[in-house]
Amino acid sequence: MAKTMASSGPAAPVPARPAKPFNSYLLNKCLIGYGVINGIINAVIFYLLHMGEPAALFGEADIFHDFALTGVLLGILLFVIVVPLTRMDLRKGVFAGPNVANLGGAASLVPASYAPALLVTTVVATVAIMGVGAFAATLLPLPLSMTGMMLLKGVVCAVGGGVAGYFTICYVVRSGKTEA
Repeated sequence: MAKTMASSGPAAPVPARPAKPFNSYLLNKCLIGYGVINGIINAVIFYLLHMGEPAALFGEADIFHDFALTGVLLGILLFVIVVPLTRMDLRKGVFAGPNVANLGGAASLVPASYAPALLVTTVVATVAIMGVGAFAATLLPLPLSMTGMMLLKGVVCAVGGGVAGYFTICYVVRSGKTEA
C-alpha cells in the first residue's frame, strides 16, 4: 500500500527579506560598490594601459590630464550603468525609498530628469576626482612612478565613484521612476 501525503493547504510563502533602510543601502553602495570596487578597477585598467612602460614617470600635467578624462568617463559610465540597477533594486524592494522631501544634503542639487542629472553627476565626479587629485599632488613627491600613480588613481577613483554613486542613487529616488 502506497503512502500519500495529504496536503492541508498551500505551502506557507517564504517571507521576503526586509528592505534595507535607505541610508544603509546608500552607504553600502557608495563606499563599497561604487567606491572601493571602482578604485580597484581603475587602478587595474591604469596598470594594463601602462604595463609596457614600467619606468614611466607622471608629473602634474600627466596626472591632471588623466584625472580629467577619467572623471568624465567615470561620471557618464557609472550613471548609465547604475540607474537601471538602482531602479531594479527599488522596484524589488531591496531598499526602502525615502521620502524625497527628506533626502537633504547635496541630493537637492540632482535634477529629476535624466540628461540634466547625467550632466550634474559627470561634472561633480570630475570635480571630485580633480580636487582630490590636486590635493594629493601637493602632498606627494612628483613625478610619480607607475606604481605610485596606480595607487593614487585607485584612491581618487574610489572617491569619485562614491560621489557619482551618491548623485546617481539620489537621481533615481528623486525621479520616482522604477522602470529601466
